[in-house]
Amino acid sequence: MILRFSITAFLILVFTVVHGQYFQFSQYNFSNQRVNPAWVGMTRYASTEILSRTQKTGGDFNISSNFISASYPLINASTGRSWSGIGVTLLDDRSGGIFSTQEAGFTYAANVRLARFQVLSFGVKALYQSRRLSTDGFYTGNQFVPDRGFDGSISSGEPSGVLQSSYTTFSTGMQFLKTDRVGNLSSYWGISLFDLNHPEDLYFKTNTSLSSTLVVNGGFELYRYNALAVFPEILYTGSSGNHLFNIGARFQYDLQNPKDHINILTKYVPGRSGIIGFQLDREIFALGISYDFPVFTTNVGNLGALEVGLILRKLVNPKSRSRTTASKKKTPTKPGSNGMVHAPKIKPVEKKIASPKDSLQINTPSEIEIVKNDSLPTNGNAQAGKIKSEPFLVEKITLRFHFEFNSVDLDDETEDFLSNLETTLREDPRIKLKVTGHTDNVGNEKFNQRLSVKRAQTVKDFLVKKGIDPSRIEVDGKGWSEPIDNNDTDEGRSKNRRVEIAVMRETAAMQK
Repeated sequence: MILRFSITAFLILVFTVVHGQYFQFSQYNFSNQRVNPAWVGMTRYASTEILSRTQKTGGDFNISSNFISASYPLINASTGRSWSGIGVTLLDDRSGGIFSTQEAGFTYAANVRLARFQVLSFGVKALYQSRRLSTDGFYTGNQFVPDRGFDGSISSGEPSGVLQSSYTTFSTGMQFLKTDRVGNLSSYWGISLFDLNHPEDLYFKTNTSLSSTLVVNGGFELYRYNALAVFPEILYTGSSGNHLFNIGARFQYDLQNPKDHINILTKYVPGRSGIIGFQLDREIFALGISYDFPVFTTNVGNLGALEVGLILRKLVNPKSRSRTTASKKKTPTKPGSNGMVHAPKIKPVEKKIASPKDSLQINTPSEIEIVKNDSLPTNGNAQAGKIKSEPFLVEKITLRFHFEFNSVDLDDETEDFLSNLETTLREDPRIKLKVTGHTDNVGNEKFNQRLSVKRAQTVKDFLVKKGIDPSRIEVDGKGWSEPIDNNDTDEGRSKNRRVEIAVMRETAAMQK
């Protein structure tokens, strides 16, 4: 009992001195605004993060920390990208019934797009903190009962009281972010400085200025094999001669949806603990759990800590914009769920769909199967006496692309498919193509119409460079008017960003 009392008293003294210093959660990707204020608004998702931590100590009390944050991106209506964001944070941190801290913060950040998948963001944060030290939590010898320990119902014999202090502090940071085609993290690096103004921390009317805290974070994809990827990560927090490193790796396994993953965390904090964790990260939510445990050394301030986290996400809808003209009224646009002004919802058009992986069975004329012959106009018919050549629809193929907004690039898989199609075109000169581009409902109508034509033209240009006569390929664009899936989700919009190829074969027929 005496030993436990001594440890408790020591921990109280330590927390009284250093509790004002900045600390990080083990699952710091669930508390990004504590790592760097520049993280706010770097994606098109509004999010709410909840993180709870319970930490065991060598004394008779646990440390309980509960963190809630929310962020909201501001979207550029013409590009569909986030250009800035705002955020708020709340923290309640309690060490037994002795020491407690409450925080409330406001964050703002603006970002600059360096390249197609690279963003650099700058953020600032203002935070108000209130701290409370209650002497009612101390035990004295008057409360010690032999064979029973300390009895809180007995008077301590000392006057009780509460010490309080509060201050406002300011922080800033810079964050770099690189993503892949579908928006998943590829690498990130950031540096931030908290408590820039060195606020005065007062308990006994003695001026004590808190030191600024430097935080550095980073990670990158080191290795990938199919759906498994390895991300080395580091988080450094330094203040007033205290240096804390969180180093290790995140093992990511990709699920069927490109934005869904399973993360396994393996981290080490020298001098403190090891960390293992599991996270299910999906497009609209994330769940995480981690556990700290002593490694190599025993730290009486942390004998084990359990963290549980939750993130809820939602794509931001910008303000709707009405488009009317004096000569003709148009249907006003409505906000959608992917951060852009959307077209009116249209019932999806049912089509035969095949991915680039599907084999096109038209390698030789004998393998051609006519699906239907009334889908396309017969313009371009060549007459020869009483015989004319009519194009019959052989097959309609839909190529799905992982296009970023305003992108017309072909991926490797699609180029391989088009190379096979080019071979078929060479073998049968009677085959012609009609290539039709489509978009999701992000952006305005005129922009998407032009973009759909560009996507179809990209397919034609690829085949022409391979030596196919351009007169054999017709190009058209439908914009957002013929979706094949719901535009309210990223997965649905990804399917709608497509190019359809109608394969036609001219056959001879008697002219009426």
